[in-house]
Amino acid sequence: MDIRQFQSFKAVVELNSFTKAAHALQYSQATITSHIQQIEHEIGVPLFDRLGKQIKLTMVGQELYHYVVELLSAYSKIKHISSDDSTVKGQLRIGASGTLTAYKLGPVLSKYKKNYPEVTISLINDHCSALRQRLHSGELDIAITLEPWVCDPQLITEIYLEEPLVFVGESNHSIKTIEESNGECIIFSEKNCALRRFFEEYLIQKGIDTCNYLEFNSMEAMKECVVSGLGISLMPSISVEALLRDKKMKVIESACETLMFYAQIMYHKNKWLSKAHRKFIEMVKSG
Repeated sequence: MDIRQFQSFKAVVELNSFTKAAHALQYSQATITSHIQQIEHEIGVPLFDRLGKQIKLTMVGQELYHYVVELLSAYSKIKHISSDDSTVKGQLRIGASGTLTAYKLGPVLSKYKKNYPEVTISLINDHCSALRQRLHSGELDIAITLEPWVCDPQLITEIYLEEPLVFVGESNHSIKTIEESNGECIIFSEKNCALRRFFEEYLIQKGIDTCNYLEFNSMEAMKECVVSGLGISLMPSISVEALLRDKKMKVIESACETLMFYAQIMYHKNKWLSKAHRKFIEMVKSG
Protein backbone atom coordinates (compact mmCIF):
# COMPACT_ATOMS: atom_id res chain seq x y z
CA MET A 1 0.00 0.00 0.00
CA ASP A 2 1.17 3.55 -0.70
CA ILE A 3 0.05 6.99 0.36
CA ARG A 4 -1.97 7.64 -2.83
CA GLN A 5 -4.24 4.70 -2.06
CA PHE A 6 -5.01 6.12 1.38
CA GLN A 7 -5.62 9.58 -0.11
CA SER A 8 -8.08 8.02 -2.55
CA PHE A 9 -9.82 6.10 0.24
CA LYS A 10 -10.19 9.25 2.35
CA ALA A 11 -11.59 11.20 -0.61
CA VAL A 12 -14.15 8.49 -1.43
CA VAL A 13 -15.33 8.39 2.20
CA GLU A 14 -15.63 12.16 2.59
CA LEU A 15 -17.22 12.79 -0.80
CA ASN A 16 -19.28 9.56 -0.65
CA SER A 17 -18.53 8.93 -4.32
CA PHE A 18 -15.85 7.30 -6.44
CA THR A 19 -16.63 9.74 -9.26
CA LYS A 20 -16.33 12.86 -7.08
CA ALA A 21 -13.12 11.55 -5.52
CA ALA A 22 -11.64 10.99 -8.99
CA HIS A 23 -12.56 14.55 -9.99
CA ALA A 24 -11.20 16.08 -6.78
CA LEU A 25 -7.88 14.22 -6.98
CA GLN A 26 -7.68 14.52 -10.78
CA TYR A 27 -7.44 10.74 -11.23
CA SER A 28 -9.48 8.54 -13.51
CA GLN A 29 -12.31 6.66 -11.80
CA ALA A 30 -10.55 3.42 -12.72
CA THR A 31 -7.50 4.58 -10.73
CA ILE A 32 -9.61 5.36 -7.66
CA THR A 33 -11.31 1.94 -7.93
CA SER A 34 -7.93 0.24 -8.28
CA HIS A 35 -6.56 2.04 -5.19
CA ILE A 36 -9.53 0.89 -3.09
CA GLN A 37 -9.28 -2.68 -4.40
CA GLN A 38 -5.57 -2.80 -3.56
CA ILE A 39 -6.24 -1.78 0.05
CA GLU A 40 -9.07 -4.33 0.28
CA HIS A 41 -6.76 -7.04 -1.09
CA GLU A 42 -4.09 -6.20 1.51
CA ILE A 43 -6.56 -6.13 4.42
CA GLY A 44 -8.55 -9.07 3.13
CA VAL A 45 -12.05 -7.62 3.65
CA PRO A 46 -14.28 -5.11 1.80
CA LEU A 47 -14.14 -1.46 2.85
CA PHE A 48 -17.45 -0.52 1.24
CA ASP A 49 -20.82 -2.15 0.76
CA ARG A 50 -21.83 -1.44 -2.85
CA LEU A 51 -25.60 -1.10 -2.89
CA GLY A 52 -26.44 -0.36 -6.50
CA LYS A 53 -25.11 3.15 -7.10
CA GLN A 54 -24.81 3.80 -3.36
CA ILE A 55 -21.76 3.04 -1.24
CA LYS A 56 -21.55 2.63 2.52
CA LEU A 57 -18.55 2.03 4.74
CA THR A 58 -18.28 -1.40 6.32
CA MET A 59 -17.29 -1.67 9.98
CA VAL A 60 -13.69 -2.30 8.90
CA GLY A 61 -13.87 0.70 6.56
CA GLN A 62 -15.03 2.92 9.42
CA GLU A 63 -12.16 1.77 11.61
CA LEU A 64 -9.64 2.22 8.82
CA TYR A 65 -10.87 5.75 8.05
CA HIS A 66 -9.84 7.02 11.50
CA TYR A 67 -6.35 5.57 11.08
CA VAL A 68 -6.05 7.02 7.58
CA VAL A 69 -6.92 10.51 8.84
CA GLU A 70 -4.15 10.20 11.45
CA LEU A 71 -1.73 8.76 8.88
CA LEU A 72 -2.29 11.51 6.31
CA SER A 73 -1.96 14.18 8.99
CA ALA A 74 1.40 12.69 10.02
CA TYR A 75 2.41 12.43 6.36
CA SER A 76 1.71 16.15 5.89
CA LYS A 77 3.90 16.97 8.89
CA ILE A 78 6.74 14.78 7.61
CA LYS A 79 6.70 16.55 4.23
CA HIS A 80 7.25 19.91 5.93
CA ILE A 81 10.06 18.87 8.28
CA SER A 82 12.99 21.26 7.97
CA SER A 83 16.53 20.67 9.19
CA ASP A 84 16.71 24.39 9.98
CA ASP A 85 13.63 25.50 11.89
CA SER A 86 14.18 29.12 10.81
CA THR A 87 13.78 28.13 7.14
CA VAL A 88 10.31 28.17 5.64
CA LYS A 89 10.03 25.46 3.02
CA GLY A 90 7.61 22.88 1.70
CA GLN A 91 4.57 22.98 -0.56
CA LEU A 92 1.45 25.15 -0.60
CA ARG A 93 -1.64 23.89 -2.44
CA ILE A 94 -3.96 26.86 -2.62
CA GLY A 95 -7.40 27.24 -4.16
CA ALA A 96 -8.94 30.66 -4.78
CA SER A 97 -11.92 32.25 -6.47
CA GLY A 98 -11.17 33.96 -9.77
CA THR A 99 -12.10 37.44 -8.53
CA LEU A 100 -9.78 37.30 -5.52
CA THR A 101 -6.97 35.90 -7.66
CA ALA A 102 -7.35 38.69 -10.21
CA TYR A 103 -7.73 41.62 -7.83
CA LYS A 104 -6.19 40.68 -4.48
CA LEU A 105 -3.83 37.71 -4.48
CA GLY A 106 -1.20 38.84 -6.99
CA PRO A 107 0.73 41.15 -4.63
CA VAL A 108 0.39 38.65 -1.77
CA LEU A 109 1.83 35.78 -3.82
CA SER A 110 4.62 37.97 -5.14
CA LYS A 111 5.62 39.06 -1.64
CA TYR A 112 5.35 35.50 -0.31
CA LYS A 113 7.59 34.06 -3.06
CA LYS A 114 10.14 36.81 -2.46
CA ASN A 115 10.20 36.18 1.29
CA TYR A 116 10.02 32.37 1.13
CA PRO A 117 11.63 31.20 -2.13
CA GLU A 118 11.97 27.59 -0.95
CA VAL A 119 8.20 27.09 -0.79
CA THR A 120 6.60 25.57 -3.88
CA ILE A 121 3.16 27.04 -4.62
CA SER A 122 0.37 25.57 -6.74
CA LEU A 123 -2.78 27.65 -7.27
CA ILE A 124 -6.14 26.39 -8.52
CA ASN A 125 -9.04 28.67 -9.51
CA ASP A 126 -12.50 27.16 -9.14
CA HIS A 127 -16.01 27.82 -7.85
CA CYS A 128 -16.20 28.34 -4.10
CA SER A 129 -18.19 25.14 -3.51
CA ALA A 130 -15.71 23.10 -5.55
CA LEU A 131 -12.81 24.58 -3.58
CA ARG A 132 -14.44 23.47 -0.33
CA GLN A 133 -14.85 19.96 -1.74
CA ARG A 134 -11.14 19.94 -2.53
CA LEU A 135 -10.40 20.87 1.08
CA HIS A 136 -12.55 17.98 2.29
CA SER A 137 -10.79 15.53 -0.03
CA GLY A 138 -7.32 16.75 0.95
CA GLU A 139 -6.45 18.00 -2.53
CA LEU A 140 -5.98 21.56 -1.23
CA ASP A 141 -4.32 22.88 1.94
CA ILE A 142 -5.99 26.29 1.98
CA ALA A 143 -8.89 27.86 0.09
CA ILE A 144 -9.69 31.55 -0.29
CA THR A 145 -13.25 32.25 -1.35
CA LEU A 146 -15.53 35.23 -1.98
CA GLU A 147 -19.11 34.34 -1.06
CA PRO A 148 -21.66 34.56 1.78
CA TRP A 149 -20.24 33.50 5.13
CA VAL A 150 -19.55 29.76 5.17
CA CYS A 151 -20.52 27.63 8.15
CA ASP A 152 -19.02 24.15 7.70
CA PRO A 153 -18.26 22.16 10.87
CA GLN A 154 -15.41 20.39 9.10
CA LEU A 155 -13.64 23.60 8.09
CA ILE A 156 -11.87 26.35 10.00
CA THR A 157 -13.10 29.55 8.35
CA GLU A 158 -12.06 33.14 8.99
CA ILE A 159 -13.45 36.25 7.30
CA TYR A 160 -10.65 38.71 6.60
CA LEU A 161 -12.31 41.20 4.24
CA GLU A 162 -15.76 42.50 3.33
CA GLU A 163 -16.47 43.09 -0.38
CA PRO A 164 -19.58 45.06 -1.39
CA LEU A 165 -21.65 43.86 -4.35
CA VAL A 166 -23.10 46.36 -6.83
CA PHE A 167 -25.79 46.15 -9.49
CA VAL A 168 -24.41 47.57 -12.73
CA GLY A 169 -25.60 48.55 -16.18
CA GLU A 170 -24.08 50.41 -19.13
CA SER A 171 -23.39 54.09 -18.45
CA ASN A 172 -26.52 55.45 -20.16
CA HIS A 173 -28.95 52.81 -18.93
CA SER A 174 -32.39 54.27 -18.21
CA ILE A 175 -33.03 52.10 -15.13
CA LYS A 176 -32.25 53.84 -11.85
CA THR A 177 -33.08 51.07 -9.36
CA ILE A 178 -32.94 47.27 -9.53
CA GLU A 179 -36.61 47.20 -8.57
CA GLU A 180 -37.39 48.69 -12.03
CA SER A 181 -35.54 45.94 -13.89
CA ASN A 182 -38.38 43.49 -14.54
CA GLY A 183 -38.08 42.23 -18.11
CA GLU A 184 -34.47 43.37 -18.52
CA CYS A 185 -31.84 40.91 -19.71
CA ILE A 186 -29.85 39.62 -16.71
CA ILE A 187 -26.14 38.85 -17.11
CA PHE A 188 -25.43 35.80 -14.94
CA SER A 189 -22.29 33.88 -14.10
CA GLU A 190 -22.53 30.10 -14.50
CA LYS A 191 -24.85 28.02 -12.34
CA ASN A 192 -22.31 26.62 -9.85
CA CYS A 193 -21.05 30.08 -8.92
CA ALA A 194 -21.96 31.51 -5.49
CA LEU A 195 -22.60 34.91 -7.07
CA ARG A 196 -25.11 33.37 -9.52
CA ARG A 197 -27.05 31.63 -6.75
CA PHE A 198 -27.08 34.76 -4.61
CA PHE A 199 -28.19 37.00 -7.53
CA GLU A 200 -30.97 34.64 -8.63
CA GLU A 201 -32.32 34.28 -5.10
CA TYR A 202 -32.30 38.05 -4.64
CA LEU A 203 -34.24 38.67 -7.87
CA ILE A 204 -36.78 35.96 -7.04
CA GLN A 205 -37.35 37.47 -3.58
CA LYS A 206 -37.96 40.83 -5.25
CA GLY A 207 -40.42 39.26 -7.69
CA ILE A 208 -38.21 40.13 -10.66
CA ASP A 209 -38.45 37.84 -13.70
CA THR A 210 -35.21 35.88 -14.36
CA CYS A 211 -36.27 34.17 -17.61
CA ASN A 212 -34.49 36.66 -19.90
CA TYR A 213 -30.79 36.09 -19.24
CA LEU A 214 -27.34 35.47 -20.66
CA GLU A 215 -24.93 33.13 -18.86
CA PHE A 216 -21.12 33.30 -18.91
CA ASN A 217 -18.28 31.51 -17.15
CA SER A 218 -15.99 34.55 -17.41
CA MET A 219 -16.25 37.71 -15.33
CA GLU A 220 -14.49 39.63 -18.10
CA ALA A 221 -17.10 38.51 -20.64
CA MET A 222 -19.88 39.53 -18.26
CA LYS A 223 -18.38 43.00 -17.86
CA GLU A 224 -18.04 43.44 -21.63
CA CYS A 225 -21.71 42.53 -22.07
CA VAL A 226 -22.79 45.07 -19.48
CA VAL A 227 -20.62 47.81 -21.02
CA SER A 228 -22.12 46.98 -24.43
CA GLY A 229 -25.63 47.45 -23.09
CA LEU A 230 -26.72 43.83 -23.34
CA GLY A 231 -28.07 43.67 -19.81
CA ILE A 232 -27.58 44.33 -16.11
CA SER A 233 -25.62 42.32 -13.58
CA LEU A 234 -24.49 42.00 -9.98
CA MET A 235 -20.72 42.04 -9.45
CA PRO A 236 -18.15 42.51 -6.70
CA SER A 237 -17.41 46.23 -6.47
CA ILE A 238 -13.68 45.55 -6.68
CA SER A 239 -14.06 43.98 -10.13
CA VAL A 240 -15.79 47.01 -11.70
CA GLU A 241 -14.11 49.95 -9.94
CA ALA A 242 -12.12 50.97 -13.02
CA LEU A 243 -15.14 50.75 -15.35
CA LEU A 244 -17.25 52.84 -12.98
CA ARG A 245 -14.47 55.41 -12.63
CA ASP A 246 -14.15 55.65 -16.43
CA LYS A 247 -17.96 55.97 -16.71
CA LYS A 248 -18.29 52.87 -18.90
CA MET A 249 -20.75 51.48 -16.35
CA LYS A 250 -23.09 52.93 -13.79
CA VAL A 251 -24.34 51.64 -10.46
CA ILE A 252 -28.01 50.68 -10.39
CA GLU A 253 -29.29 51.51 -6.94
CA SER A 254 -31.17 49.14 -4.67
CA ALA A 255 -33.75 49.94 -2.05
CA CYS A 256 -32.18 47.45 0.38
CA GLU A 257 -29.04 47.79 2.43
CA THR A 258 -25.63 47.22 0.86
CA LEU A 259 -25.18 43.66 -0.33
CA MET A 260 -21.98 42.06 0.88
CA PHE A 261 -19.77 39.07 0.11
CA TYR A 262 -16.93 38.02 2.39
CA ALA A 263 -13.38 37.09 1.54
CA GLN A 264 -12.71 34.00 3.63
CA ILE A 265 -9.64 31.89 4.22
CA MET A 266 -10.32 28.30 5.22
CA TYR A 267 -8.72 24.92 5.80
CA HIS A 268 -9.84 21.54 7.08
CA LYS A 269 -10.13 21.27 10.86
CA ASN A 270 -7.87 18.18 10.82
CA LYS A 271 -5.24 19.89 8.66
CA TRP A 272 -1.87 20.32 10.31
CA LEU A 273 -0.51 23.76 9.42
CA SER A 274 3.20 23.99 8.73
CA LYS A 275 5.16 27.20 9.09
CA ALA A 276 4.74 27.75 5.35
CA HIS A 277 0.95 27.50 5.71
CA ARG A 278 0.83 29.81 8.73
CA LYS A 279 3.00 32.46 7.08
CA PHE A 280 0.79 32.45 4.01
CA ILE A 281 -2.39 32.83 6.07
CA GLU A 282 -0.83 35.71 8.01
CA MET A 283 0.18 37.43 4.78
CA VAL A 284 -3.27 37.08 3.21
CA LYS A 285 -4.98 38.50 6.31
CA SER A 286 -2.56 41.45 6.52
CA GLY A 287 -3.41 42.32 2.90
